[in-house]
Amino acid sequence: MAKIKIVYGSGSGNTELVCEKVAGLLKEKNHEVSLLKAKLTTPKDIGIYDLLIFACPTYGHGELEQYFGRFLVRMKNEDLTGKSCSIIGLGDPKYDRDYHLESIKIISDFLNKKHAKLIGMPLRISKCPLPLMNGHVDRWAMKIDELMRA
Repeated sequence: MAKIKIVYGSGSGNTELVCEKVAGLLKEKNHEVSLLKAKLTTPKDIGIYDLLIFACPTYGHGELEQYFGRFLVRMKNEDLTGKSCSIIGLGDPKYDRDYHLESIKIISDFLNKKHAKLIGMPLRISKCPLPLMNGHVDRWAMKIDELMRA
């Protein structure tokens, strides 16, 4: 099956929780999945993959989690042309109604500039992810599975 890498930034633990759930579901479908914390990951650590998933919450007024933001800066010289990528974004409108899922746009813009191939729709989680873990997150992971098998 597919080799999937998930690089995530997580300050409060919500993004990490979602990524662990996605990784577990994809592993159940026999994909090889690696979780990589942006804080501890360099572009060279990513290695070979069939799908690279970027996962990040939005903080404040449309800002990336600090370590994920630094990770994207380190990725600026990496060639992602034609590479399959997907996005997981979390946010809470109590911080900013207009920009609470801005991480998705920032990552999408970055991947488009790098000529990556976006796979599926981004997984969008507004507010606490717990009520969405056994429905919304499951469906998204199963769609990624289907797309990787196609």
